[in-house]
Amino acid sequence: MSSNDTDIDDDLVEVIKTMETLIDEAVQVYELDKEKVNVIDDVYNSLKVITNFLGFSVDLYPELLNLPLGSRAVLTPSLDIVIIKPNFKSETKRLDQFSLEEITNILRYGTPALISMARADRIYKNRRVSFLKSATAKLKQLPHTNVDDNDLADKSRHIERVES
Repeated sequence: MSSNDTDIDDDLVEVIKTMETLIDEAVQVYELDKEKVNVIDDVYNSLKVITNFLGFSVDLYPELLNLPLGSRAVLTPSLDIVIIKPNFKSETKRLDQFSLEEITNILRYGTPALISMARADRIYKNRRVSFLKSATAKLKQLPHTNVDDNDLADKSRHIERVES
């Protein structure tokens, strides 16, 4: 065997090693793609429960979705993104129909906005509930009559309270 034949054999071995590396990488990319789909489904389904409950919509920056200037994008409680194009035509896409990069951008921007809206709603409701509790406590302090409930139910009797 000549040195030229050995060089060819070494080259072939190297090509086969390279092909094996390519196959390994392709299998890993394939597995990650399958995992990506499952993770996006899990995030979508879990987040949808929260956003539907809260009922908030979030205006998104069109740049997050690589939309042209003059476009609008709104994330709805059902996790649909309504896209209004510069020509005023609109389209609706589900969150899970966007690319991994776009979903990440939407979540990176949309989640803090949703938290802010939920916090404001919680504070508002907390104040209203506190007011109602306070009003109820005040109303319970009103002096009660000495009449029992059975007498109040009998409308044929005339009950008069006498103050001294």
